[in-house]
Amino acid sequence: MTSEAPCNVCDPQALAAMLGSNPALAARWAELPRRAFDAGAALQSAGDGATRCWLVERGVVRLFFLNEQGTERNRSFHGPGSWVGGSLPPLVVPSPYTIEALSQVVAVELDYGTLRQWQHAHPHLEGILAQALSHVFTQQAHREAELLSLTAQARYISFLTAYRALAPQIPQHHVASYLGISPVSLSRIRARMGLADGQRGA
Repeated sequence: MTSEAPCNVCDPQALAAMLGSNPALAARWAELPRRAFDAGAALQSAGDGATRCWLVERGVVRLFFLNEQGTERNRSFHGPGSWVGGSLPPLVVPSPYTIEALSQVVAVELDYGTLRQWQHAHPHLEGILAQALSHVFTQQAHREAELLSLTAQARYISFLTAYRALAPQIPQHHVASYLGISPVSLSRIRARMGLADGQRGA
């Protein structure tokens, strides 16, 4: 999604530049584990303590809530270059949602204990982390505003804009869940827009 709040660590090129300018931090980064997840695997389940976050290097993940009736509601989708986690680091709380791989995923894993060590060793990271958190809060506010103020079709158009690169990889029933409508309603919207039902995303 678009946001007025910048996030340098969310931009792979900016992150590479930051690491390149700090050999000590680059060495710590290189030591972080790379995790592989099969499609359908949970990086983290709802209710688990959020003690780490991941930088997606390959694949697509979704974040979703599960209500008491067992209905899933997608919160967001994330591809390469995206940070995901169950809380705002370094706050350790139960994750309110599940993080699931939609395809085979490879992600850098950063636990909050390591992050706190880095913050002590590299004080300038405080400003970068604050910038990233501001970016997350702005995204959340934008998402809530869309749900409250836009029609279903307008939300879908916004989805296609925000997730332009990922939309073809996301099944339609997950898109419908994200929009807060049924797959049948989404099919009708797509028909009005002249989009073929056999396609994913767009």
